[in-house]
Amino acid sequence: MAIKKVVKSSVSQQVFDQLQGQILAGAWKSGDKLPSENDLAAQFGVSRVTVRNALQKLSGLGLIETRFGEGSFVRGPEAGAAFNQLVPMLYLGEETARDVLTFRRMVEGPICEIACRRATDREIAALRAALDEMERAAAGGDEAAFAGLDSAFHAQLAEMTRSRMMQQIYQVIDGAMQSAYRRAARRQSAQVALGWYRQVVDALEARDAARARQAIEQSLAQTFWVSSLYQDVVNMEAAWPGRVAVRWYDEAAGAVREVLYRDYAADIRRMVGYLRRNVPDTAGRHIGILALSGYPYAVALFGCMLAGAVAVPLGFEKDWPALAAEIALADVDCLLTDGAYAERQPGFADGPGRYAGPCLDIGAFAGCTELAELSECADPDALALILFTSDSAGGSKGVMLSQRNLFAPMRLFTEPFEAVRRQWGLDADYQFSSFSVLPLYHIAALSSLISWSISGNAVNFCTDLRRFYRDLAAMPSDVMAVVPTLLKSIHHDVMKGKAARLGRLRLFTCGAATYDPAMLADLIDRGYTVLQTYGLTETVGDGGWNSAQDAAHLASVGLRDPDMDYRLEDGELCMKGDAVFLGYYKDPEATAAVLRDGWFHTGDTARIDADGYIYLTGRRDALMVLPSGENVSPEELEGLLARCPAVREALVCQAEGRICARITCREGAREEVRAYVARLNRTLPLYKRITALEFAASPLPRTPLGKLQRK
Repeated sequence: MAIKKVVKSSVSQQVFDQLQGQILAGAWKSGDKLPSENDLAAQFGVSRVTVRNALQKLSGLGLIETRFGEGSFVRGPEAGAAFNQLVPMLYLGEETARDVLTFRRMVEGPICEIACRRATDREIAALRAALDEMERAAAGGDEAAFAGLDSAFHAQLAEMTRSRMMQQIYQVIDGAMQSAYRRAARRQSAQVALGWYRQVVDALEARDAARARQAIEQSLAQTFWVSSLYQDVVNMEAAWPGRVAVRWYDEAAGAVREVLYRDYAADIRRMVGYLRRNVPDTAGRHIGILALSGYPYAVALFGCMLAGAVAVPLGFEKDWPALAAEIALADVDCLLTDGAYAERQPGFADGPGRYAGPCLDIGAFAGCTELAELSECADPDALALILFTSDSAGGSKGVMLSQRNLFAPMRLFTEPFEAVRRQWGLDADYQFSSFSVLPLYHIAALSSLISWSISGNAVNFCTDLRRFYRDLAAMPSDVMAVVPTLLKSIHHDVMKGKAARLGRLRLFTCGAATYDPAMLADLIDRGYTVLQTYGLTETVGDGGWNSAQDAAHLASVGLRDPDMDYRLEDGELCMKGDAVFLGYYKDPEATAAVLRDGWFHTGDTARIDADGYIYLTGRRDALMVLPSGENVSPEELEGLLARCPAVREALVCQAEGRICARITCREGAREEVRAYVARLNRTLPLYKRITALEFAASPLPRTPLGKLQRK
């Protein structure tokens, strides 16, 4: 057998490929013993760990079996080898974990159902004993032992089918999932898995095949991917208890405060107990949250929903009349507040239109000693959250979201950071820190709060942009979610040679609008990573994710989420999936206008290229229809105007059949802007040319979420 020296970087895969090829070519026959790990390592010129990883993959495929104390032996030409030809994609690496899990959910349900019909009472009793052993491992905190026993539990189910084919299928997928098991053992709650396994065994004992199948499918769905707030909190306690969960700069102390995940979970439990004592019949009540973003706000969000109430985050920056209308619309029963809004808007507490409902101190949970018992969400499709979103005219609609909605995009939001960790050369246990500057009533900040807790990363709260650089220096961070105006300011500082002020911050997740590709390219060229995202409040921010750092795709808002369906209707982007909201609160007409047969009509016009990248071209409700009959997107022209360094803001509209632009810039830069527009017009078709310019001395009006207000 001729083994070639491994000289490239993907050494483990090359070792696997060569060994696999030798076995399938017959160089090693059935029953032959493979050379020892030491011998193979010497022949390949690699480490024993690399060889061991390759052997584990071969074992999972059923091509070899490893006997304790004896070595590894080639298996005969049986089903395992055939499956090896059919499913090589399962061994492409960590990126395929989602695909493998989907495959598992397809096959392990039938495996469990057949096992229920064919297993003997003795075998079911043995499975119960195995479950008891798993519970002891979980109670002792032995993650490695639990992962191994978890794998053995599924293998026993496959053996109980009496089908060699079923057992071979399981060997294939189990081998592919071993590394995922080891990674997930730290992230999952063993108690979540054990809860479903108990139901599996109970169903087997009752010979209820349908219930056994449902339980095993639910275990796979919920063990590897946290899918409810209850699981998230239990995961904080079981997987990351000693990690930092949240940081913020304490103005009174003049120092940074940190909260560990075990204490974060305990405070959430305290908040649940506090609400149950102070809000009669908590379940189903609508509780408004009106406070500065920060740690108490985060605890309140979790606490309200875990107490069974409907959380209603409210926009702190809105004036009182606008906020009062939203409170009335959302049927808010009481408010959790820190008193800061009353200082900012006296009409909140005084005057004829003041708030007359009960107010609770959002920080009072800290004085509670009782840690409330939590339970799994009884109905994942029930209303859990109302978030207000603004349209381009400044109107508000209450977006209704369930826990299923909230957790549907979390795979998309968490998986790319595994790739980033490898690209940056970080070890598997490295904890990212996210610098959070967006308000928690913004879907990007709220969904990040959940995704970071699932991943065991830290959130560093900056509650005042005026102290941006002070807080960033005090709380070094790797990642920050940004909106266009904020990234433009950062880009300006970087280009002026002030990049050192950002510290170790080098990854930006960009949402809320399209971004100037030239600006993104500038940052990428200087060592920053840019992840563009696309989503709406109505989809929990789910929609697209663009991690490409090449110029060809920088204008795209991302690839489609594999868990969502997409289509274009007359150029409008439509999406369907678990992340799509329940509807607008008390507004059936607005709901019917955008939700049809489960498809959410985003209002965004777009195109999708052959590689699956989404490119936004405008808003349907913003399109300008000219007297000539031509349709022009104002966003397209605004994006072109934004490329002029002198332009701070630009709003394009139609007036008397002409395309007009309203621009803010320094007074001394107006001639520069006029010259730029003249050059731009020469590159545009006649019907798209800007024929009127207006300069504004003050910032252009925007919605509470920072979008240009057009009407």
